[in-house]
Amino acid sequence: MGFQPHTLADVLRGSPDDSAVLVTKGGPSFTRQQLAVLTWHVADRLRELGIRPGDLVSIAETNTIEFVISFIGVTLARAVAAPLNSAYRPDEFEFFLEDASSKLLLVPAKGNQNAEKAAQKLGIPAASMQLSGRQMDIKPKAGGNAQRTSSGSAKQDPPKPEDVALFLHTSGTTSRPKGVPLSHGNLSASLSNIIGTYEMGPSDRSLLVMPLFHVHGLMAGCLAPLAAGGSVILPAEGRFAATTFWQDAGTYQATFYTAVPTIHQILLQRAQKDFPKDKPPPFRFIRSCSSALAAPVLKRLEEAFNVPVLEAYAMTEASHQMTANPLPKNGPHRPGSVGRPQGSVRVAILDGNAKPVPQGKIGEVCALGPNITKGYLNRPEANEEAFAGGWFHTGDQGYLDKDGYVILTGRIKELINRGGEKISPVEVDDALLTHPDVREAVAFAAPDEKFGEAVAAVVVLNSQPADAGKAIADIKRHVGQRVAKFKVPEQLFIADSIPKGATGKIQRRNMVAAFIKKDGESGSANRGGQASTSSKPSSESINGFAVVARALHALGVRQIYGVIGIPVTELASAAQAVGIRYIGFHNEQAAGYAAAAAGFQTGFPGILLTVSGPGAVHGLAGLSHAMINGWPMVMLSGSAERNEIGKGSFQELDQVSAVSMYTKWRGAPNSVAAIPESLQCALQATLAGKPGAAYVDLASDLLFGAAPSSKVSLNLQPVQSILTGDPSVRPSASSQDVQQAVQLLKQAKRPLVVIGKGAAISGAEAGLQQFISKSGIPFLATNMGRGVVPDSHQGNCNAARSSALAGADVAIIFGARLNWQLHFGEPPKWSSSVKFILVDVDPSWRDSRKAAQVLKGDAQAVASQLLQALGSASLSSEALQWASDLHKKAAGNKAKLEKRLEPTAYPLDFSTALRVVRDALSAVSPAPVVVSEGANTMDNARVILEPVEEARLRMDAGTWGTMGVGLGCAVGAAATRPDRLVVAVEGDSAFGFSGMEIETIVRYKLPIVIIIMNNSGIYGGDRRQPELQAAAAKGMKAGNFGSDPEPTAFVPSARYDKMMEAFGGESYITASASQLAAACRISFSARRPALINCIIDPMAGVESGNVHSFNAPQAKL
Repeated sequence: MGFQPHTLADVLRGSPDDSAVLVTKGGPSFTRQQLAVLTWHVADRLRELGIRPGDLVSIAETNTIEFVISFIGVTLARAVAAPLNSAYRPDEFEFFLEDASSKLLLVPAKGNQNAEKAAQKLGIPAASMQLSGRQMDIKPKAGGNAQRTSSGSAKQDPPKPEDVALFLHTSGTTSRPKGVPLSHGNLSASLSNIIGTYEMGPSDRSLLVMPLFHVHGLMAGCLAPLAAGGSVILPAEGRFAATTFWQDAGTYQATFYTAVPTIHQILLQRAQKDFPKDKPPPFRFIRSCSSALAAPVLKRLEEAFNVPVLEAYAMTEASHQMTANPLPKNGPHRPGSVGRPQGSVRVAILDGNAKPVPQGKIGEVCALGPNITKGYLNRPEANEEAFAGGWFHTGDQGYLDKDGYVILTGRIKELINRGGEKISPVEVDDALLTHPDVREAVAFAAPDEKFGEAVAAVVVLNSQPADAGKAIADIKRHVGQRVAKFKVPEQLFIADSIPKGATGKIQRRNMVAAFIKKDGESGSANRGGQASTSSKPSSESINGFAVVARALHALGVRQIYGVIGIPVTELASAAQAVGIRYIGFHNEQAAGYAAAAAGFQTGFPGILLTVSGPGAVHGLAGLSHAMINGWPMVMLSGSAERNEIGKGSFQELDQVSAVSMYTKWRGAPNSVAAIPESLQCALQATLAGKPGAAYVDLASDLLFGAAPSSKVSLNLQPVQSILTGDPSVRPSASSQDVQQAVQLLKQAKRPLVVIGKGAAISGAEAGLQQFISKSGIPFLATNMGRGVVPDSHQGNCNAARSSALAGADVAIIFGARLNWQLHFGEPPKWSSSVKFILVDVDPSWRDSRKAAQVLKGDAQAVASQLLQALGSASLSSEALQWASDLHKKAAGNKAKLEKRLEPTAYPLDFSTALRVVRDALSAVSPAPVVVSEGANTMDNARVILEPVEEARLRMDAGTWGTMGVGLGCAVGAAATRPDRLVVAVEGDSAFGFSGMEIETIVRYKLPIVIIIMNNSGIYGGDRRQPELQAAAAKGMKAGNFGSDPEPTAFVPSARYDKMMEAFGGESYITASASQLAAACRISFSARRPALINCIIDPMAGVESGNVHSFNAPQAKL
């Protein structure tokens, strides 16, 4: 699949005339374009009715075309769709509508009495979904109070990946059902995983049997085939119909269906009578999910229907699929296993202390990935439990076999899974306890041959009944009036007492052993005595500062960069006490850039520490820099005391909200004991999918507060660096996508590889070097992508960049975006017919649309996949000639550059100065890390300061072109790579952003040499037209401001070297090539803090460097 969704607005893209939805029994069918028109119309109609982005719209309807159109339409309006089981009772509708804060209820044209009754009670307007021919309308019900507003096109305000799209409830064992918000990004990630697992495409057609109010049916049965360009068959009855299933499958040419084991068994039981052996439907596979499928049943299904049956593992919180058995051609599918993690999902088996267990050992199945919800709605306690340590804890037990397949062995959570329907036992308890004769009650899951699990319950009555059978029937009738039919206990036991644990708490998990024999017959109640044990808690306590420091150390943190003050001062010393180096800066911006750079250099999240309020605001610079560049980083900020919020507390600021735009995860622990889990969540989040930034808010009262040591769990799982972590967990592209990409490369006449900084941080050196060497495809790299494949490699065509971009017909981009740095992938820099293959763990919305093929995965993993898929293939004769021509062009351009660099300019210009620096760098071993910033300095350095033979040896202003990063990045590189000299080549303007950090460099004795290209101003001397100069001077004089200098001017030949001298570092001022060469040689050899003030011609360079589009024509007055 070349196209992958980013929001649900993408699911109907593709060939407009292809079928999208078909209704059986001769019902209507809709093409992708027809369906898209209707869904956007519904979105507009909802906007007219007052629905705004973020509003929640509940839908009470069965599996109909109206549901599909309305569901997608709600999400296109940037509202949140909340499908509901249309068979709920009024009180159940009331709970779900109220808990979700629903703004509108959609019902079918015929209405839904129970749902409308609940909505009316809550004051929620209702509207009907009315489809007539090819027209769809949303009509407010009589008496509804939907607000009408002016019409506006939803297409002008399309959904964003971070918008919540779907809201479902999932049951819990200790509470009422929990609300699960799922964003467009969550759903899109899951759809990509599902599509990739089963290699779905435009020829696929799903026969829908699962209800669309369930994440299983909605995602795997409906949205995944649509997003893959395929279609969905809806039963005319609006629900699964066993009697016509096979007839419908054959008539409408279904290629797969996905269901719970109960439905598979029903079809199996009817197979001899219904299955058309002589002319079976063209099924590629059958999918089973949402409940365990017994291995014997799987075997019988495959034998009866002659098609692979693939079991998967999914949960609502994960936007459905987490693991799955692969298609037979991609690996074995193993009965009894739910398969391997798919796509961007990571799965780990953890023990009770959140530590990984050895392969083959049972633990809790935990998952991590962009498909997983950020948390339950308004349930902080549940979130702490479910997302402890950064992983989503499924509540299921299992283990990994030797090939990484997950085998589930039982349930930690006590939900009752009746044929895929998750039922809260507490909800059943509550219904039982409303009966006047019931004193105690406990519901539990009983083994069931048909449904896997069934609802059973034990009750203790107020008095012994005269007729137990009648009493049981009366209780069941009573419960049936309060919950849906499928939740009523099928087995109900009357007991004198209910077994309890040592604390007097009912232990639900023991009920099966106490009341149900293995053969399913009822047993006797356990009347054993109650044992009581206790352990005295430790009287020792630990304060918040120590908890933060120890937790960070346990997670693998060894460096913190920051600026301390109230309330975090003590935290720096606490960190030092546990063996974490704290590097203190003068400004949080520079410290933030250091933390971001540390993330790039190591693949491990860099840590920034700031004070509250303004400190956190300053820290946003580094946080945003890390986020936009895709580098792992965590910012920790102190904040106001929680009991003073809203009163104007010292430096009070809603910091969690302030950082939301620049973080993948942010949170604020609500207790000292919760701090370690919050920190682990943050660090893990920075590395999940595309690396980025996270934030943890540390309230003052928590830092100065304390908790008993026994209540604080510091037994944390260390976070693994991208560069050194387990390569098996790297997300890889689907094999179908890889094959399609290889076909494009084989057909290319002028192929090109472009390597970006994303490939550098993924540690893709080995894979890319092998791929390029084997394929023979010429390559070039962005500045921070250089060295992933050494510049000395024969395929390097960096020096022929313009020719390579303009001539390429197929360009495969590893870890770079088609933004301004790659000229947006557009003419005139690129050919208008070029086909892009994007290798990106999380490609952007625009880039995905521009690409001919997307390989969604880690650069190293995908490079290895491509290498294997290429086999023995080699370049065509035309492609070989192209490569040869590029290499000749590159060699010629290099010769021209050397010719241009031969003269020694005086006064110095950028060419001469950087040629001298280049020659000095070449003598240093091991090769230094070079940081460059400043428009002219950076752009000239990219061309002159070469070759680059190792990855991550070049850093610059990055994707945003951020000035001021230089000294912070230099400190981050020096701290994390102590074996390397770091050279920061700075424009004098860029140096000014963080110049005081030279004191930091001296204080920590870091091996950093700063070279300032001092041309006395921003872009250098006064370049204005005479007319503009005269007009400016006249205006200043008229305003009585005298003769101010030009806006771009600094003090001529400023003595920046004196600043370094003042702090005790080595300092040099140079005005000639020989002086600069001597200063470089001495300072590079000494590997001590040094500053070289290189005076160059004020008129050297151009405005805005090489961003030529910004060099506007000369201004006119």
